Amino acid sequence: MVQKEDYRPFREKYRIYIYPIIAAWLVTMFFRPITADGSAMLPGIGDGEVIIVSKQTYSAVRGAPEFQQVVAFKDDILEEGDKGDNTIRRVIGLPGDKIEIKDGKVYRNDMLLKEEYITGTTAGEVKPITIGEDEVFVLNDNRDNSIDSRDPRIGLLKLNLIRGYCAITIWPLNEIGQVK
Repeated sequence: MVQKEDYRPFREKYRIYIYPIIAAWLVTMFFRPITADGSAMLPGIGDGEVIIVSKQTYSAVRGAPEFQQVVAFKDDILEEGDKGDNTIRRVIGLPGDKIEIKDGKVYRNDMLLKEEYITGTTAGEVKPITIGEDEVFVLNDNRDNSIDSRDPRIGLLKLNLIRGYCAITIWPLNEIGQVK
């Protein structure tokens, strides 16, 4: 059997391979899937949920995440514990804000925060602190069961440690939707 010569242009012959590669490259440039580990962000984000993180670069010049936005960090914010346990938190204080925690309540710029997304009580006291221009103050949603900026080992976190914001939960299927 004689094989026919294929005279189609290179692009036409191999587009079935080229387009998916380009699409995958573009998606990974702007988005990254991560798996939530632990119960720090319950009830909003549970253990094992897969979340799409929209990659963002934050700094004093480029800006900060939005207030109460859930963000993912490049690495664990605390080296102790299991890997991946401390990578997702909610931004409570932005550059220039004054944060205080007293009597189990969180105050931002002397105003009590309404936090319908939390479970547990906000234990611990944080004296009034003013956040620097390239820092954020983060708390978890499950306030009784995790480490966040209340812990003196962590405190205020640099903006350049943030990978991006948590946009969409894609797994498990019954949890698909925007991260709130």
